[in-house]
Amino acid sequence: MENSTTNDVSGVTNAPNAVADDIMEVAKKMHWVTSSIFGTIFVIVGIVGNILSVLIWSRKSMRTSTGVYLIAQALSDMGLLFFFFITDSLTMLVPSVKTSYAFGVFFSYIGYPIFFLFVVYSIWMTVGVTVDRYIQVCWFTKAKEMCSNKRAVVGIGIIAFLCFLINTPHFKTYYPIPASDREPDDAAFDLTEFGMTEGSKRYEFWVHCMFLVLVPWLTIFILNMLIISRVVRANRGMSKRKSIQGQEKAKKAENQMTRLLLTVTFVFLILIALQCVTQCFFMMQPEIADMRIVNEAFSVAKLGIVINSSINFFLYCLSARKFRKELFKVLGLRRGDREESFSSSTASTTLSTAKFKMSFKA
Repeated sequence: MENSTTNDVSGVTNAPNAVADDIMEVAKKMHWVTSSIFGTIFVIVGIVGNILSVLIWSRKSMRTSTGVYLIAQALSDMGLLFFFFITDSLTMLVPSVKTSYAFGVFFSYIGYPIFFLFVVYSIWMTVGVTVDRYIQVCWFTKAKEMCSNKRAVVGIGIIAFLCFLINTPHFKTYYPIPASDREPDDAAFDLTEFGMTEGSKRYEFWVHCMFLVLVPWLTIFILNMLIISRVVRANRGMSKRKSIQGQEKAKKAENQMTRLLLTVTFVFLILIALQCVTQCFFMMQPEIADMRIVNEAFSVAKLGIVINSSINFFLYCLSARKFRKELFKVLGLRRGDREESFSSSTASTTLSTAKFKMSFKA
């Protein structure tokens, strides 16, 4: 009778563990698929797209303060994608690389901290672009003075410096392990004493969950709403002075601007939010959660960051006519010339419309 009771208790205890193990296997497979297959695809597409973006924003006709910010963002996105592939995709495709001491040194002191540096830098460059656009649309009388290329370079330098300071603790999170101090199949890196402390966990939660996602998103969202409001008021004020054709054109531009801003904002939110939620869940370590599963889920959620850094080129193509025109020129297509001729013959000559287009096309 006693043995029967013991077996029943053991069966009840093992059942949840079996379910957790099954979920863990699914999480591992998802991690492998997202990192080795989808991650690699997005890295390749994203790097090519960002290279084209740099070439286009560097052209003489695109050399504005917004273009300078977007060049910096494209470069940071390329860095993010490259280090994601080296630190995540490569370890999924070739697991034995993690046992190399050389990789352990690279991952601990370069790969891991620099990847997160590019993550923070890329996101805050989006804030910089939004602030620049806000000034050009809402403070257009001061835009020429405040939005010069020189000031944009200074702003980029300040963002880079602050992001580096904020990311400094990541350089102390991992350390390499020599082959003599571990088993042959063990990873050649592990958490440092700092990486295992509560201070490190609080840093990850408050800095990388709040500073990385919440503050930038709220800033972008509020500024975009102000931009949209300004554009709507400007178009309403001009409606009485325009022909029907001009009103339709302004309405289309207004709708396109609205779609662009809301798309950028909410794509950023959706793709980054999953990573933030899983990271915060991992940092809090609730008793009800299997931390092995949460850890794998966090690895899967990083794909959102990769996608966010890969699709900007396509958003530019879909939303900015001037970007498409310059792209056709870079690729040697004639459509850019025809589009330029058409736009020149139909463009409005009013100052307010010109200022709106300048901020929109950027």
